[in-house]
Amino acid sequence: MTSPIVLVIGCAGATYLFFSALLHFTQDNKEPPLLETSVPFISPVFGLVSGTSKYFIKLSLYLQPNRDKYKLPIYTLRVPGQRLYVINSLSLIQPVQRQIKTIAFAPIEAQAAKGVMGVGPAGNAIIGSDQMFEDDSYLSTFVPSTHPALSPGPGLDSINGDASNFLAKSLADCSAGGPKRVELFAFVRRQLFLATTEAIYGPKNPLRDPGLEQAWYDFEIGIMAHMLNAWPSLLARKSLHAREKLLIPAFEKYFAANSHLEGSLLAQCRYNHNTGHGLRGRDLAATEVGQMVASLTNTLPSAFWLVYRIFSDSVVLNECRAEVEKLVKIENGQRTVDLAQVRLSCPTLLSTWQETLRYEHIGIAARVVMKDVMLDNTYLLKKGATVMTAAPVQHSDPSLWGSTVGEFDHRRFIPRPGVKRTSPAAFRSFGGGTVLCPGRHFASTEAMVLVALMLLRFDVKPATAIGNWEEPRKNFPMTSSIPTPKDEVWVDIVPKDKHGWRVDFSATSKGVDMVVEDALPGRA
Repeated sequence: MTSPIVLVIGCAGATYLFFSALLHFTQDNKEPPLLETSVPFISPVFGLVSGTSKYFIKLSLYLQPNRDKYKLPIYTLRVPGQRLYVINSLSLIQPVQRQIKTIAFAPIEAQAAKGVMGVGPAGNAIIGSDQMFEDDSYLSTFVPSTHPALSPGPGLDSINGDASNFLAKSLADCSAGGPKRVELFAFVRRQLFLATTEAIYGPKNPLRDPGLEQAWYDFEIGIMAHMLNAWPSLLARKSLHAREKLLIPAFEKYFAANSHLEGSLLAQCRYNHNTGHGLRGRDLAATEVGQMVASLTNTLPSAFWLVYRIFSDSVVLNECRAEVEKLVKIENGQRTVDLAQVRLSCPTLLSTWQETLRYEHIGIAARVVMKDVMLDNTYLLKKGATVMTAAPVQHSDPSLWGSTVGEFDHRRFIPRPGVKRTSPAAFRSFGGGTVLCPGRHFASTEAMVLVALMLLRFDVKPATAIGNWEEPRKNFPMTSSIPTPKDEVWVDIVPKDKHGWRVDFSATSKGVDMVVEDALPGRA
């Protein structure tokens, strides 16, 4: 009589052989090389769930059999019902970016509108229509419609100035109250949450309501459940309630009262684009939830890590503070600083911001293969598959960044004599091509202005027993490209002086040169 243990082992072995055969028999030899995993189809699922970016970094080091020290430029990863083509090589990213209709981001945007934003059937018929790839479609024209507000020029200067003025006033109020003990992530998050939403939505900003600010944080936690349609009514009930009962109704009321006319050019551009394509009422309001994701989800934790990296390292702190202090002008005891100059005249601070994004970034970019296509005349990509690029793979590659790639070097992005400069295309924190983040200038200016004001007005000291900085552990949410701190970081914020300050933000029509596209003529 066969023992149960033998039966279990036999079944497991038979299942493994079946999956292994299925894996190889359904893989075309023209596709990117198939990456062997311990349990076909199943192991990648556990790897992705446990930590997507770390998993891809681990897989990027996979050595092709019989080829020592050879990393695959692209490989196939098979999960149940899906092919994933994962790109390691920087040289293959640009060919992917050029094929915007055959290796497309639009279907993911359409799914986000339906799942994350909660756009209804009428709105989804507009956003996710069969004509989504046409030049005049909703998705094709959305980013260009925001260029007047987010590209270097008067619109960007206005929104940057409004955010900077809010931060200046908020931190002045904080300084007037004397020393404070705060949890650093909560402090930074609130400052930028309010500065961003005030700058965008203007004097009728619905998110001034603390209840709606909390509703945003409640909603944010459940974004992935909404995106995957993973029973959000059961698994993300609090998030769903925040979206449906609080956030969307608040934006409905905002637009119904024409409050956007008192808001930023960005709010008006988005409204005009949406209504021009036929969105109305609740669907119009729901799209604004998606815009909050774009404006807040990565900016807030990125700013926290910038603040932490600067104030926790005396060398970085002293260098960045010295740069910012050079911008201060003193006349008759009045101190004046033009915050527009922070993005133009503080190369060490800018480099520290870029290095923070390189060092902390965990983002994954995905596109859908719309029809069988040959990538770079070499690899067959099959219809329905997902093409993925993981910025941490490029950001941790020693061949791109040198032997110090694993270290935080705040001067890494400053040209240095005798040091070969890394290709600007290797910096992937804001994406690239048609999915290049249009809000990168705004987000970068906000973060650097916040830090500049803190450098000028405060000393920030760790509130630990022995007064030392302790780096927090990290959460790696699937909904963000930047980790959030897992541990609380309590600090004492101590005003440096009681001098009067005047804060300006001059019109410069300049952006922040963050990515390779910013250096190209005619690119915004």
